[in-house]
Amino acid sequence: MRFAVATAFAALVGLAVASPTPSNSGNSVRGNTGNGQKIAPKVFVFSMYDSEDVWTDRIALTQNVTVPGLSPLFPNVHCNAAGEICQLITGEAEINAACTVTALLFSNLFDFTSTYFLIAGVAGVNPHMGTSASVLLARYAVQVALANEVDAREMPSNWTTGYWLQGTSEPGTMDDVEIYGTEVFELNTNLREKVRPWLDGITLNDTTQAQEYRATFGYSPASDPPAVFYGDVSTSDVYFLGADLDNAFANITSLWTNGTGQYAMTAQEDNATFEAMIRAHLAGLMDFSRVILLRAASDFDRSPPNAAEVPAFLASHGGYPPSLENLFIAGNPIVQGIISNWSSFKGGVAPQDGWLHNADVNHTLELKKAAAKKRSMSRRGALGLARR
Repeated sequence: MRFAVATAFAALVGLAVASPTPSNSGNSVRGNTGNGQKIAPKVFVFSMYDSEDVWTDRIALTQNVTVPGLSPLFPNVHCNAAGEICQLITGEAEINAACTVTALLFSNLFDFTSTYFLIAGVAGVNPHMGTSASVLLARYAVQVALANEVDAREMPSNWTTGYWLQGTSEPGTMDDVEIYGTEVFELNTNLREKVRPWLDGITLNDTTQAQEYRATFGYSPASDPPAVFYGDVSTSDVYFLGADLDNAFANITSLWTNGTGQYAMTAQEDNATFEAMIRAHLAGLMDFSRVILLRAASDFDRSPPNAAEVPAFLASHGGYPPSLENLFIAGNPIVQGIISNWSSFKGGVAPQDGWLHNADVNHTLELKKAAAKKRSMSRRGALGLARR
């Protein structure tokens, strides 16, 4: 039966089947381009580590597609029988995410040109923006730790942080800033607005322990029940904590977004994922305007008032178990909504004004469009001359 199911799935998506080796979950398929057809998911979910995979069992992602270059720990893409929904685990932190997402998008096993991507993982939360077990839909991802750093004990006495942007001379300025190209990405907020109503009325998971820990903050929104909210995500391989660093990275978020971004959650992968996506977009392999970033708050990024930072960081905040549940509670309505309303999503959702310029800090999507327009005009001019 395992061989029959795997063969049927391969026929559906146009893949050749290697030996149907049993796996831990689902049916194993080794894909290639075979007759030229590819799997064309409507929605693809990214998890960052195994506990965040709240998808494969619940929505029957039973077909495993082995993709060369994925994490050795997580070598398979998991898809449903129709090939409409797929999911993978990237591996944690920036290098794993960049390698996995690049391998996937450039694998030639899939057609991602109409696919929507949902990045769904847990993160630490800024208590001035949200609370534990809450769910964030982001506009920006900012690589806050791509900066100069001096130990705070050795910084100038008039500085408030040991972090300042590369190429600049002090914190809080963009003068002469040096840009690598991965510092900030902006997502399609019109897409965010289109899927947001599907989360109205959902009941987010919560625990008594999380409620008790929240109460120690004594201010809103930290002490409020979990909710869906908007804000932005920082990317850093280092787990940072404490109000001083949090405020420094909130200021860096503001600098890179011209004052429009609000640091709300801290994670490790998003800028790496997005840079790989930008490169795939430039190669015509996917559409970066079809990306949604959802993060659920597992813990707080700083201590409650009058508490020591390190003990608070090491303590259990009670938000981790419900945050994992809330990835599915908030994420699945988005996945199913796109599938159910495919006729209105297939052609894409036009992004906000200026997005093409701001999608990445080097404005590469805008430059590509301008170059394509210039080539088109040159071709038309050449044709006109030829006709004369």
